[in-house]
Amino acid sequence: MSALVLKIILAVTMTLDHVAILFLERGTTLYFIFRVLGRPAMPIACFLLAIGFAKTSNRKRYALRIFLTALIAELFWIYLWSMQRIEAMENVTAAFEAAGGETAYPATDTKSGLEVWFNTLTSSEQVGYTGWIIPVLNILFTFLICMGMLAVVQKIKDKFGDVMPKQFMHNLGFLGCMGGTVMVTLMICILCPLPLDYAVEAPMIVLVCYMFRDERKTMGIMLTIIALFMGTQSLYYALSTLLGVVCIYFYNGELGYDKTKHPIVRTLFYAYYPVHLAILVESRYFHEIYSNFFGR
Repeated sequence: MSALVLKIILAVTMTLDHVAILFLERGTTLYFIFRVLGRPAMPIACFLLAIGFAKTSNRKRYALRIFLTALIAELFWIYLWSMQRIEAMENVTAAFEAAGGETAYPATDTKSGLEVWFNTLTSSEQVGYTGWIIPVLNILFTFLICMGMLAVVQKIKDKFGDVMPKQFMHNLGFLGCMGGTVMVTLMICILCPLPLDYAVEAPMIVLVCYMFRDERKTMGIMLTIIALFMGTQSLYYALSTLLGVVCIYFYNGELGYDKTKHPIVRTLFYAYYPVHLAILVESRYFHEIYSNFFGR
């Protein structure tokens, strides 16, 4: 499939994921289905970023477009974040009271009764009450850091070339520089004062897609390993990521449209991210006003 088809799949799956967060009740079958169908958007977006970085003629302009899109989208993403945190706290508080509250779980010197109770739950039970809380900064900010990583990776490749047989010191320097770059990138993403979306997963997937973009089987195997790693957090998280990996595997290297004849197509896909967030957020906002006004 072409890049255009991948972008269409990305737009559809991303919308399903955000619809589930905004409008569907956590724990329901429909919520689960929408999240599973929505999560393939992340690996597909990472792959398109890596391919775009490799093929663009102006990386600074490419980064600027992503930065401006990230800023606009953040206006609506921050509402999504705050709304989800409020709902999560309401769910946790209600469950805590149903479990006996402070009577059953008295506070300690360092923790409230609610914290004591919450820590007795398994990770899957905790997610059942809170959902996967989205971070403060949207994924495009993570992508900007990933682009910085790719720029350094490319400089390392230009300096060292590929791994060479029987050249131990050369290969050691190459692997050391690459490993150091990845570790620094992950530390920046993880330790960022404002939590980033997919702070660990996105850099790993972007790097694999960029390094092995011309070796489809190797890329597919490594992405599958990353997806299995995600399975330690959630089974459906791993399953939905694998769906995205399958889509990436069938990429045919073609753009799918003539960008000289249809330049608006690229602009539409950049605009879709903040625009669909704006529509969904406003829809949820007016839905709440309508429900409160009419007592529904």
